[in-house]
Amino acid sequence: MVFVPFTRVDHHKRCITFGDGLLGDESIECYTWLSRHFWKQWRVPTENYNYDRDKSMKSVVPEVFKESTHRLCMWHIMKKLREKVSYQLFQDEDFKTRLNRCVWNNQLEPDEFEEQWEKIMTDYQLVEHEWFSDLYDLREQWIPAYFKDVSMSGLMRVTSRSESENSFFDRFLTPHLTLVEFWVCYESALEAQRHKQSKLNSDNKHSEIPRKTKSNLEVHASEMYSHNIFKDFQTIGCDFVDCRFKDVEKIDETKIYILTDLQMPNKSWNVAYSPDNMEITCSVLCFERMGLLCERLWILHNQDFRKYRTT
Repeated sequence: MVFVPFTRVDHHKRCITFGDGLLGDESIECYTWLSRHFWKQWRVPTENYNYDRDKSMKSVVPEVFKESTHRLCMWHIMKKLREKVSYQLFQDEDFKTRLNRCVWNNQLEPDEFEEQWEKIMTDYQLVEHEWFSDLYDLREQWIPAYFKDVSMSGLMRVTSRSESENSFFDRFLTPHLTLVEFWVCYESALEAQRHKQSKLNSDNKHSEIPRKTKSNLEVHASEMYSHNIFKDFQTIGCDFVDCRFKDVEKIDETKIYILTDLQMPNKSWNVAYSPDNMEITCSVLCFERMGLLCERLWILHNQDFRKYRTT
């Protein structure tokens, strides 16, 4: 039988099993039955539902999980690059570098992505390539530029969660188990998963990650985030030094802080601050997408923001 795990991401950025099913085959009927019973049992609002390009899942997910945002797994798509292009092109490091920078870049705007994609397709004579044309038509379902404001918990880049979950269960299960043996091994797998989460919770409670700055923002983040998330927070906020404050504008009572990147001097980002409701928004949408402050907010907080917000 086909083993189908439902996977979520916990506060340590680890996969946790939220539910499972055993199916006779991978037909639309079986997936529909499983998905509807899963939804009936848990009734948990799921903002995002990521899956590969399986035809059955493509039909079932939008039908059952109607309120979710449906995204294709970027990892599964890019994994097929080797078999979709010629051997010579796949060995071209410049081609792969340009394609990865275009596809995986979560700071591009849609028009910027489309411009870069078109140039790559033209330069490497892939304009008429069926697979790439198909992917471009589906770009709003898998390219980060089109869902920057959707909370993804880091899934934009870590898109091989399903493979990670499969690898985890492969350590406990084999295709030749009887149902009783399967159940015993499955319980062992979940117990190992729970034990690991308990250990991480304990580590978070009784240890600290060294801080890189003296910023009050970093101190507060170390208290709020788990260790794994806090490391990401430090990487984004402390290790990026190419972003610089450029200018400030005022629209009514809202101040717009404009920042630029030394590596991309022609590109700028805006941080809007409204003193009436103390609301701060950033055009990068890193907080909305990952729950983390990007380096632009770090820079304004640590250097310019406190100085300019009162002027």
